[in-house]
Amino acid sequence: MIQSPTQKPEYWEENFTLTDSDIEQIYNHFLEVEKPQTAAQIARVVIAYRVAEEQNKVARQLAGRMIYQPKNSYAVGDELVFPVLGYANGTISAVREGYNPQFGTFSVVAANINGKSLEFASQLDIEHPLNQDAAISADALTVDLKELYARYETAVTQKIAQSLGKSENFVRIGQQWFIKGLMAEINIGHLHLSEAILEMSGGGPLTVDEILPHLDMDSSLDKAVQAFSLNYGLQHDARFDEVAPRGKIAWFLRRLEPDEVQKIPERLQYTPIPYDKALLSHQLLLLVRELDDEWSDLPVSKAESTPQTAVFTLLYPHRLSGTMPLSSRTIPFFPSSTSPRQRVVFIDETTQEEIEGWVVKEHRYVYGLGDWYEENGIPIGGFIHMKAGPEPGVIYLGYDRRRAQREWVRLATAVENRIKFDLMRRSVGCGFDDLMIVGTDVVTAIDALRRRAESHQRSIASLIAELFPELAEANPQNTVHAKTIYSAINMLRRTPPGPLFAELVRHPAFQSVGDHYWQFDQARWQKGS
Repeated sequence: MIQSPTQKPEYWEENFTLTDSDIEQIYNHFLEVEKPQTAAQIARVVIAYRVAEEQNKVARQLAGRMIYQPKNSYAVGDELVFPVLGYANGTISAVREGYNPQFGTFSVVAANINGKSLEFASQLDIEHPLNQDAAISADALTVDLKELYARYETAVTQKIAQSLGKSENFVRIGQQWFIKGLMAEINIGHLHLSEAILEMSGGGPLTVDEILPHLDMDSSLDKAVQAFSLNYGLQHDARFDEVAPRGKIAWFLRRLEPDEVQKIPERLQYTPIPYDKALLSHQLLLLVRELDDEWSDLPVSKAESTPQTAVFTLLYPHRLSGTMPLSSRTIPFFPSSTSPRQRVVFIDETTQEEIEGWVVKEHRYVYGLGDWYEENGIPIGGFIHMKAGPEPGVIYLGYDRRRAQREWVRLATAVENRIKFDLMRRSVGCGFDDLMIVGTDVVTAIDALRRRAESHQRSIASLIAELFPELAEANPQNTVHAKTIYSAINMLRRTPPGPLFAELVRHPAFQSVGDHYWQFDQARWQKGS
């Protein structure tokens, strides 16, 4: 069976690029349909066009010419078409006798093809694909477009999206493309009115389908064109924020977004801390993975890429900021989006209460959980459960509810510009990591210590040295677990575990005693300082 080029995988998957002729065909398609199209719809247009072009080419090559088949005889001057050579045309220039022990006597013809003389067998009536008439002609002129779409639409769609994205004449909104010249006019009045509509809705989110009925748009234009054009206008106006998951479009009035969404909360601000990763043992690297800090830059594992449930431990900066981390464990629950901010909905798995959340992708946090933390008494070190919701952008939220009982908790205070810790009883009704549970009744004073440490540009090692004696007092062996140090130091400086653990390993004042417990040698610290 001789396949035409468009039926071969390499034609679409390896060699396909958008040509000027394809672009013209896409233009003509938009002028015909007069509405936005997805890249997949455009891909089908291009595939059908390429197949039709190939069919027309083959038809032209076949016109007035014989198809070469080994069983036929030919004379000098005969014009032939050679399917095995991409339906190239050739003229017979010579005929001679040939012989093969297996097939006996036959003829050999020489044909001039593209300036080259090539020889072919003739008068050879044997079982051979080229001697089957249907295999030569019908296959090239009859193509199952649905089968081509099923096989190659995805590959072609990706290449088309890349090519159209480089052109100023094509516009993309979400998953749809359109031509600028066919878009509806969106004037400043439309944008002012859209702002007012969003403001009356508490900022949003609203889709353009909800906004359009209130605008005086040209009713003769297709609704899809109106929607696409308004989306484009809103996208290029700084007053509006697109906050829906990928594949959907919804708008919010930026000035009515929470302050903590527009500006990173102070306690979450992180300045990258360089450190030598080679200092971390395999065990410490496993602990880094367990803690799953959003600034550890951990890859999302295959098992975590499509999670159904996950658990994370609440850290001090997130508890006080009303946020949750966008870490390798939590980020798969939030659908991808091209917008820097994305509105999501949390649902309390017990009360079914809906909670508005805001994904701030760049700074790796989700805002909106402060009231939920407070109402449920979630402590620092508490375990938070997540479960995939019924649709993208909806997440079930819960925690290990239990009868409240009094637990020993490390409570921080500020004394003479230094942080102090005391073990005190507090009522806790949530499952928690006892190595990470810390707290304070004097948040303002602790914040003042954090700002002081920042203004003095204190090193990680100096902060550990200040924390260590206070944390070690509660342990008869004067040891502190690495997780406890990690939880406590984040009261004074936003710090992922990597640079913290590297400092524990590097500085001789910190001595590992096994199982991630450490001791502090004051004399070595003073000597090293």
